[in-house]
Amino acid sequence: MSAQRMTAPVLIIGAGPTGLTLANLLGLYGVETILVEQHASTVQEPRAVSIDDESLRTMQAAGLIDEVAKDVILGGYGYHYFTRHGRRFAAVLPTAADYGYPRRCPFQQPLFEATLRQGLARFPHVTTMFGHKLNGFTQDETGVTAAIEGPDGTALEIRADYLAACDGGSSPIRKLLGIPLVGSSFEERWVVLDIVNRKDSIQHTHVYCSAERPAITLPGPHGTRRWEFRLRDDETDAEALKPESIRGMLQLYGGDTEAEIVRQIVYTFHARTAERWREGRVFLAGDAAHLTPPFAGQGMNSGIRDAHNLSWKLAATIAGRIAPALLDSYAQERRPHAWSLIMMAVRMGQVMNPATRLRENLLVNAIRFANLVPAVRDYFMQMKFKPKPRFEAGFLVPNGEDPKISLVGRMLPQPRVVAVDPQAPAGSGDKEVLLDEITGTGFALLAYGSDAVTALMAAEHPLWRRLEARRVALLPPDAKLPAPIPNGFSVALDRAGRFSKLFPAGQTRLLLLRPDRYVAAVFAPEHIDSTVAALCKLVGPQGQ
Repeated sequence: MSAQRMTAPVLIIGAGPTGLTLANLLGLYGVETILVEQHASTVQEPRAVSIDDESLRTMQAAGLIDEVAKDVILGGYGYHYFTRHGRRFAAVLPTAADYGYPRRCPFQQPLFEATLRQGLARFPHVTTMFGHKLNGFTQDETGVTAAIEGPDGTALEIRADYLAACDGGSSPIRKLLGIPLVGSSFEERWVVLDIVNRKDSIQHTHVYCSAERPAITLPGPHGTRRWEFRLRDDETDAEALKPESIRGMLQLYGGDTEAEIVRQIVYTFHARTAERWREGRVFLAGDAAHLTPPFAGQGMNSGIRDAHNLSWKLAATIAGRIAPALLDSYAQERRPHAWSLIMMAVRMGQVMNPATRLRENLLVNAIRFANLVPAVRDYFMQMKFKPKPRFEAGFLVPNGEDPKISLVGRMLPQPRVVAVDPQAPAGSGDKEVLLDEITGTGFALLAYGSDAVTALMAAEHPLWRRLEARRVALLPPDAKLPAPIPNGFSVALDRAGRFSKLFPAGQTRLLLLRPDRYVAAVFAPEHIDSTVAALCKLVGPQGQ
């Protein structure tokens, strides 16, 4: 009997956080999508335990932030660093929320994935196929043909324009494509313990820096906690997982030896990235594209960044709004940023994992001394060491400004602004919201300055309609609301003056904001023609 056939523009293999996020975003953009997962459901055991501000902003874009937030401790948390003897010698307590959310928050991956799966029910054009396995695929110039096996052994053939491999660190698709993992030689074994019904009230990550037994523990929602202990080379996995060994590790740093352990496993942590993230019409994303040590909590979060970057580019290409060359910018933009976060995680691991007691003592004393310098202390306290989301090449138009200060290629901050209702009496319909609630989930042409509305009215070009860019005027704190406001314009007041620090005083600037909240272009009104010309080259002929 011949195999049943299905077709869709996008086929996603793997329903972890990356695949589920990608499917939700494609669903939001109206792209018909098939999501295939070999397991019968989303994960049930704890895995990732930290979600960051960029990922929460993506959940906002996907329309799921309220549902996700129910299982996230949105108060955020920091790092406390301790010596082997339990003396605290440093603290990282970030309070900034540049992108609208705390920089890192505790969460539980099983609950998160279940919420993402439920979110897909909003989209009749997204088909989920759990309990189905990929047996192989072929590709040609027009698409990918995948051989899928159902839970009862039924054969299924899926034809798609593009395939997204979100199938994990051991990625069968990456192996079938012959793409090697490259990068650091970093490789260590750690015991990972997840406990429930914890009795402690510790609300921050505790890092124990030791040459002999480094460890880290993170609180989670609903009374959960994660412990991780590095193993020595002479310890076997079986020996490390014995009850007496587990109790000994927990006792070493005051852990609750009576708490219920729901998972204990030995993991080998790697620092690797795929040599190529694209092969024809197949894209690698999440752990299939990069493997990150857990010390910075960026493995899952990097995968969500992949999904947000790839989703709008697939949608724009499939709809014919932007030429297919746009898809080349996926790896061009994401690979360097993912690698910078891998290296940050490696460096954080080196801090908690000194090779000798001498290095351990030197490290502790050096950090104690550094804490006496306010600028250095602030650098660490506010997690400024985390690489800022920034692209140096890709779907963007450099404007000649110093890259250190230019917004081009950077994620736009998301402060709270006052949304103005032009139909309501002055001030009566105003409400404070996060900026993305006004700019929307697609492209936005945003103008900032006292004459922002006038600048937007003058910025007429078919390109903005082609990109379906929402027009947003953001006014400085002291600006007066212009009247009348043109139909189709959104207006907001930067009451806190967050954006006034980003642009020259008294001058108006326009920004093209991408769907993933990165800035593609920044320009003065008098430079609109040259900027549009450069953007048109990136966008390419319509309908390709």
